[in-house]
Amino acid sequence: MGVTIEDVARRAGVSVSTVSRALNRKGRISEQTRQRIFDIARELEYPTTPIQATPRRRSNTIGIMFNRHLRSLVSDPFYGLVMVGVEESLRQDGYHVLFSTLGERDEDMAAICGFASERRVDGLILAGCDVDREYIDRIVSLEIPLVLVDNNIISPKVPCVMTDNITGAREAVDHLIDLGHEDIAFVSGPMTHSSLYERHQGYRQALEARGLPVRQELSVIYEDVLDFSVEGGFAAATRLMSRSKKPTAIFAANDSLALGVMKAMLGLGLAVPGDVSVVGFDDVEAAAHTSPPLTTVRVDKTDLGRHAARLLSELIDGGSECVPYKISVCTELIVRGSTGPRPRE
Repeated sequence: MGVTIEDVARRAGVSVSTVSRALNRKGRISEQTRQRIFDIARELEYPTTPIQATPRRRSNTIGIMFNRHLRSLVSDPFYGLVMVGVEESLRQDGYHVLFSTLGERDEDMAAICGFASERRVDGLILAGCDVDREYIDRIVSLEIPLVLVDNNIISPKVPCVMTDNITGAREAVDHLIDLGHEDIAFVSGPMTHSSLYERHQGYRQALEARGLPVRQELSVIYEDVLDFSVEGGFAAATRLMSRSKKPTAIFAANDSLALGVMKAMLGLGLAVPGDVSVVGFDDVEAAAHTSPPLTTVRVDKTDLGRHAARLLSELIDGGSECVPYKISVCTELIVRGSTGPRPRE
C-alpha cells in the first residue's frame, strides 16, 4: 500500500487538513510549517504537486442560513452571536460571508441549487434544528461542504457543532436540588429539536440520579416552535401553577421561556425566588438585567460560530474525512438571583 496523506500528517505531527492546505498552498499556515510538510512529503515520496484534473473555481464566499421562523435576530440574539463568531473566523481566512434566511421552500431550494451550480459559495453553514431536512439532504446531494450548528442528524452524518446540552441541563437541575427543591418543572419547545431533546435528557438524568421521580404533570412541552418564547413561558407557568401539585422550581429550556415564567409569577403575586425558583438556558444579554437577574446556563454562542467556521474551512480544504463529525461546546451555570432555597411548607 502506498504512502497516504495520513502518513504525512502523522510524521509531521499535524492534522490531515493542515497537510492538505500546505500541499495545495491554501489557508493560513506559517511558511516554516508548510516547508516542513513539503520536506516530509518528499522524503516519504508522497506527491507534492496539487492534482489539477478536476479544478474547482473558488468564490471565497461562505453562506450562513437559518430558518426565519424560529428566532429573530432582533428579539433573540442567539444565532446573531453565532454568526458573529463565524464571520470573525472566516474573514481571517479571506472569506466573504453571505447571510440568508430560509422560509418558502421552493424559492429557497432554487437559491441553494443556484449557489451549487454556479459555485457562488464554497460552503454552507445551516444554523438551527428547525431547518427543513429537505434542505440538508439536497445540499448533501449537491456535494457542497456543509456544517450544522445547533443541529445533529444521524443519517447522513453531517459535521455539526452542538452545545453540551445534557451536562448544562444536569448542572441546572442539580443546582435546584442542592437548594432543597424536589418538585421541579420543565418547560420546553418541541422534542424534535436536538438541543431541546438533550436538555430534557439532562433534566431527567439529574432527577433520576438523585432519586427523584420524573413526573409528567410537571412538564409543559410545546409542539410548535412559535411557542418557544416569552409568551409560551408565561402560558406554561400559568398552567403549572393552576395544578393541585405546584412546582417550587421551574427549569426552562431557554431564557425566553424563563423570562415568560418570571413574568407569570409576577402576575400571580408569587415571588421569585421566594415562592418559585427559575432557571433558564442560553444566557442571553437580557438575563442579567431582569428583576431578579436570571440564573441560567451560559452558552458561548460566538464560540459555536468559531468552531463551525473552523470545521467548514477544513471541509473545504481537506474533505469530510479530515474533520470530526461532532464538536460539543461546554456550558457554564451562571447563578444569579432567580434561584433560592425551597420555600418552607
